[in-house]
Amino acid sequence: MKKLISICLAAALLAGCLVGCGRTEGPANNPSTPNGSSAGGGEGLGDPQSFKFGLTVANTHPYSVAAQNFAKLVEEKSGGNMKVDLFYDGALGDDAALIESMQMNAVTFALVGPAGIAPMCPIYGFFDLPCLFQTRDAAYAFQESDAVWELMSSLSTNGIRGLGFYENGYYSISNNGKEITTVDGLNNLKLRSMTSDMAIKSWECLKVQPVAMPFGELFMAMQTGTVDGQETTIGSFYTSKFYEVQKYLTMANRIYHTMTFLMSDTAWNSLTEAQQNILLDAVNESKLAHKDYMTTYNEDAIKDMVDNHGLVVSELADGEFEKMREMSQSVYELVRGYDKDMYDKLIAAADEANAAFPAE
Repeated sequence: MKKLISICLAAALLAGCLVGCGRTEGPANNPSTPNGSSAGGGEGLGDPQSFKFGLTVANTHPYSVAAQNFAKLVEEKSGGNMKVDLFYDGALGDDAALIESMQMNAVTFALVGPAGIAPMCPIYGFFDLPCLFQTRDAAYAFQESDAVWELMSSLSTNGIRGLGFYENGYYSISNNGKEITTVDGLNNLKLRSMTSDMAIKSWECLKVQPVAMPFGELFMAMQTGTVDGQETTIGSFYTSKFYEVQKYLTMANRIYHTMTFLMSDTAWNSLTEAQQNILLDAVNESKLAHKDYMTTYNEDAIKDMVDNHGLVVSELADGEFEKMREMSQSVYELVRGYDKDMYDKLIAAADEANAAFPAE
């Protein structure tokens, strides 16, 4: 009898240790380790579910392709119990409208950049800090850190949940006047900016003249000379056909842009654990596939723009990335002021990721 009691106590202690070492809140966890295993074939999953996924870009945009893969995986893994309907080109609204719709459970999923989340969680702007990562692998490692998932879990207080990230890619800087390989080459250029204080300040510290405007007005502004150029990912540059009005592209890698995979908190809580795990599995699997897809996509897009549209592509000269980061320290201080404790955790995680995956 005593031996039996000892065995039971040991089992209980072991179970307690296992619970204490892991997260148990689903999307507050790292989605690469969902709770339990995914149920398949649609058996025992609960009531059938149909979800709306709002996207602000065209169906050919890289992260729309990732969303399409996610939808396919969800239906396959659930045996048809769960289906995702995709809406493109802002059909369900812009970032702010999508977040509001998710809070009301009128939309289930959306991919939103840091600037779209920052109005309700200012420290989320950390993801858009200039010159934060020199390698993609460092950025991916950072996304798996405890600090990032602590920040992600806090979003649930706003009626939404973060399930993971999709890469949008490094920002490149374009203009229609000259090839740029140094930070000084940006002096006095009129470049499009988002409207946030952080975005404007991040240009001003590089002696750029920021011109705040919506992305949808940018093509015409570059065509008419209202602005000299802009900064965005290869995917957005290519799908927006900016190569028609911009001749020079500098692969500055100033900002590594990631889209947060958001879900309505109400919708999440209405699902069974098996259904929740299917979503987490699908997010993680589609994220990893998207990383490989982006490598090929960017290479093919650049080749097409150079070969068929006359785009001149350059990189920053040695030492210029480090110079750009040094000039941007006032932006880091601005973001730290939003939440010092969270900032310190995030910057420590970023430093650790950069040390693990340095530039060659």
